Amino acid sequence: MATFRKRQLKSGIVYDIQVKFKEPNTNQTIIKTTVWRPEHKMTDKQAERECALAAQKFEDDIKHLYTGSVADVPDYNITVGQMADKWLERVRKDFSIAYYERGIKTVEWLKRYIGGYKIREVTPYVIQNFYDKLDREMRIVYTITAKPCLRTAIENFGHSRRELYEDYGVNIASLVTALQGKRVGMEFATHLSSVLGVKPEKIFNIEKTEQSYAVETTAKVKRATRCIFAMAKRQRLVDDNYASADYVSYGKKPQRNIKYLDDEQAKKLFSVIMEYEDIRAKTAIMLALMTGLRRGEIAGLEWKDIDFERHTLTVNRTGCYSKIAGGIFTKEPKTQGSVRRITVSEILIETLKEYKTWYDEQRTNWGDRWINSDRLFVQEYGRPIYPDTVYDWLKRMLEKSNLTKVTLHSLRHTNITLQIAAGVPLTTVAGRAGHSRVSTTSDIYSHFIKTSDEAAAEALEDIFLPRATKE
Repeated sequence: MATFRKRQLKSGIVYDIQVKFKEPNTNQTIIKTTVWRPEHKMTDKQAERECALAAQKFEDDIKHLYTGSVADVPDYNITVGQMADKWLERVRKDFSIAYYERGIKTVEWLKRYIGGYKIREVTPYVIQNFYDKLDREMRIVYTITAKPCLRTAIENFGHSRRELYEDYGVNIASLVTALQGKRVGMEFATHLSSVLGVKPEKIFNIEKTEQSYAVETTAKVKRATRCIFAMAKRQRLVDDNYASADYVSYGKKPQRNIKYLDDEQAKKLFSVIMEYEDIRAKTAIMLALMTGLRRGEIAGLEWKDIDFERHTLTVNRTGCYSKIAGGIFTKEPKTQGSVRRITVSEILIETLKEYKTWYDEQRTNWGDRWINSDRLFVQEYGRPIYPDTVYDWLKRMLEKSNLTKVTLHSLRHTNITLQIAAGVPLTTVAGRAGHSRVSTTSDIYSHFIKTSDEAAAEALEDIFLPRATKE
């Protein structure tokens, strides 16, 4: 039976609801409580009437959900923060480490705003207010460049760059970037300063500015919130998912901005690749441009994935990096469709053969110190590369050649759009890209498909009505 009593708090009036009944199997007395708070101003009689309805619903839910053990009875006093932790644990068990890492950050953000609310007390108004604040929030952006004295500080420290990396965990790529006078991250600057025993501002110029968060960043928090409340709904802790679009506005959806190289820019990059001295970078960037492989897929390639006779390449794994996972690790490709075999061009096969010769020489030179990972792209001792290394190679190549600055993923977009423009069937394009569904390809590249469709119409007109006839 459900009972309730009124309490006066500084924040207003609340009602304590208690449900007590005997568990049929063990005859054990079960007691569950919750708190009900009027959402707007009511008279005492109105509040008691609404509370009685809430108490009856609470009792009905408890009896309906009770499955024979106290542990299975839902905790109606659970907070949004506690529910978020439960969702995060489920993500850790069932999804990728990368998704789990993103989940940690989004949950921290959610807790900061509404973590203390009881899950049953959250209304669409609370969530909409949370989303609106997210959209207005600003972040501190650091612009960090090295002072001239950084080089002196490193020399006075008395260790080589290799020792800084192996003994102190200093990222050498970031160190080179800093010494070139380019921007570096706060994490790197703080770590290097700690290693050298000086304050960051002694060896770095640090400027702070305020910027709004990227729309996709806040969208991830909103998606996580929706998932958390969906989980609460499945467990019947809430009546409905008030974080869904049925109840709140997500704001204007950002337009997908695909950056890619046109055919002339792609040809220019290809000519630079062919003349590039670093055979590792040359091979990796050629792979990205001519196959459209993702960064992690390139980092995960092994020599057994290359069939030199059949001119094919197989994607079986992804190379990843995560602090939580303890560094570089391997996982299955992004989707089931990402496991694929594609045919590659003659020029790419010849470049891979050239690279294999260099690779074997390196393995021989290092002897017993070589770590035989069988990965195509490795560090000095044969250890798998960090996935970001491929992008670092691309940046150096673009800077040296004064080409348009693009990301590594832009080369994937370039590869796909060039195929579409060349009239390659969409099913083939999707298969080579590793998209599980053709609709994924058509949704992302709809603009280019439309352009190709118009070109096809013109081509058909030229067939049936030659230009000379039209003139």
